[in-house]
Amino acid sequence: MITETRLKTALLGSGAAFALLAGPAFADEVGTLKSQIDALQNRLDQIETQQTKASATRVAPAQAVTGGEFPGSWKLPGSDTSISFSGYVKADAMFTFNRQHTAVGNSFNVSSIPADGAVAENQGGDFRLHAMQSRIRFDSRTPTDWGSLRTRLEGDFEGAGGNQRFSNSNTLRMRHAWGQLGPVLAGQTWSTFMDQDTFFDTVDFTGTAGQEFARQAQIRYTASLHKEVSVDLAIENSEDINLRNVANAAATNANFQNKLPDFVAALRWRPSWGAVNVSGVLRHFTYDDGAGAEDSAIGGGGHLGVTLKTWGKDYIGVVGNLGKGLGRYLTSAAALDYIVTCENNRSGTSGNFGMVAGCGADIETPTTYGAWASYTHFWTDTLRSSAIFGMGGTKVDVSKLGNAARGRAEATRTVHANLMWSPVSRVTIGAEFMYGWVYFANNNGANTDSDGNAGRLQLGLQYNF
Repeated sequence: MITETRLKTALLGSGAAFALLAGPAFADEVGTLKSQIDALQNRLDQIETQQTKASATRVAPAQAVTGGEFPGSWKLPGSDTSISFSGYVKADAMFTFNRQHTAVGNSFNVSSIPADGAVAENQGGDFRLHAMQSRIRFDSRTPTDWGSLRTRLEGDFEGAGGNQRFSNSNTLRMRHAWGQLGPVLAGQTWSTFMDQDTFFDTVDFTGTAGQEFARQAQIRYTASLHKEVSVDLAIENSEDINLRNVANAAATNANFQNKLPDFVAALRWRPSWGAVNVSGVLRHFTYDDGAGAEDSAIGGGGHLGVTLKTWGKDYIGVVGNLGKGLGRYLTSAAALDYIVTCENNRSGTSGNFGMVAGCGADIETPTTYGAWASYTHFWTDTLRSSAIFGMGGTKVDVSKLGNAARGRAEATRTVHANLMWSPVSRVTIGAEFMYGWVYFANNNGANTDSDGNAGRLQLGLQYNF
């Protein structure tokens, strides 16, 4: 193919040769020919410019994969939906002191620590290695006339199933499954009562006692009041996931009803120096055995969390939770949602204060509390440490529940201290020591604070993708 330059050179050369052969009579015609060639060159330059612009703005084929609208995402072929696939693989190795890990849990659940002198204490400590916390996540963004439609589907392998005898299989469970268009979110995710700004950094999956922690189905509306202030309003699933705590088996789970959702509100302030979160929940409880024993009660509680940036990347977190019937929203707090006693036998002295046929029903929502404080220090950009102290509990009224209350966890305390190293951006290696105490209500009938305790040393290796 002859380029524009070669074409121009050929034409000029041909014209010059022709002029020499033809003589002076044709000199003026050569000048005319040169002007025509210049015009032709200008036209070729215009065509070349148009072709360059067309190549730069050419639309990718409908089946091509292109970059998405948020970091790490790509667009589905033939669609304007951007998706991403992310998560991590995490291996946890742990040694539990003076208790078997099966008694405390694969995550350090302090409220499950058995009492002093129990078989699990006499057996001493043991070792455990698993990868159950490993996680997968799908996110999407789709532009619509009402703004960006967002979705998330996330799971881990902390579900039931599997054993250590054959393949160590663990079941995938749902953590998050929600969609959001504009200010409205619907699906399962963190409860609106939770405070994600004020949070701690632990190797252990469960974390400290007294923390607010719940994932559940909900419909949430979020409004921005200011560039630093927002408010959340939500209705959330009201099923009592924690134990339905009753005096004896006569008050069966089938007799508990959820007639209303949990109503939750939160005010969030995120200034440059940290964050302040205030939230509250209102709950309704109903008991009806279908034979005349019925009652209902109102419960709820509040949360206050403050994050304070100190120097560098260091920060302090302080949280307090308090309420009645707040059990399901707090972890490792020996928490109760409510208790049901026999209405017609509340003044008895025999200790038979549980539900029996024909005695009526009386629901009470015990006071539950939880609090924790943490400090995170960055030694370098890749090395950091956190120290956390947490406490929680629910006062069990032995005068109403009698022997049914004895031996039940009433209060918990935990301490965590760790060192986290991120040698590269997607890898974190952490070592953590944790210790927990649990206090029981009149254990073995004695009016003293009997307790159990356990410690654990854990190494976690997390690889993000």
